[in-house]
Amino acid sequence: MKKVVLFFILSVVTIGFSFSQISASEYYSSALINDSLKDDVAAMHDIDNALRLKPDFDSALCLLATINLRSDNYKDAIKLYDKVIKLNDAYFDAFYGRGSAKAQIKDYPGAIKDYNKAIVLNFKHTRSYYNRALAKGFLEDYSSAIDDLDKAIVLDNTYASAYYSRGYWKDISGDFKGAIADYKRVIVLDPTYKEAYISMATAMYEHGDKIEACDVLRLAAFKGSIMADELVDKLCN
Repeated sequence: MKKVVLFFILSVVTIGFSFSQISASEYYSSALINDSLKDDVAAMHDIDNALRLKPDFDSALCLLATINLRSDNYKDAIKLYDKVIKLNDAYFDAFYGRGSAKAQIKDYPGAIKDYNKAIVLNFKHTRSYYNRALAKGFLEDYSSAIDDLDKAIVLDNTYASAYYSRGYWKDISGDFKGAIADYKRVIVLDPTYKEAYISMATAMYEHGDKIEACDVLRLAAFKGSIMADELVDKLCN
């Protein structure tokens, strides 16, 4: 009888202990919460625990890679994204994140390749088109960059940075009127976007419209742009 009671007690203790164990998924959920709170130390501690229990946990590895990317540890981020993609070759976040890391180390062809895959996996992800456009622009493929920005704007017609970048590449390509139209749209969407004022004024000035260019610079200077104020003194007086 004593043996039966002892066995029962041990069984209860064992069952209770098993319920008290934290799973890899629970550690990962905690990591996501800490990541949302911008507590990288706590998030990485949770990820370490999750990976200790489940070394091939692709989501945990991807989150760790993203934290490294955000911390400017680009090469480490790429290695981690590589692991994720070997585990899951249809993981959108891994291709998108690796593309972003490659762009930061100026591996623009590699970044474009990863953004291509990201877009295949999620063709409605606006930022993938935007980032791919920037990579193409740095490779002086302006026409293709503009095409990508067109797609980003179709997906989100309030994306001020996409209009600004498209205006910039149009400007470089010699489409001054198209550039000015995009810069104007940026200012409508975000009146505090100081770079748009400067770029628009520059395009106007180079296109021969000095009076309107100076009006734009004065407005930007009034809004607090030091560069615009300096340009007013240099070009408009």
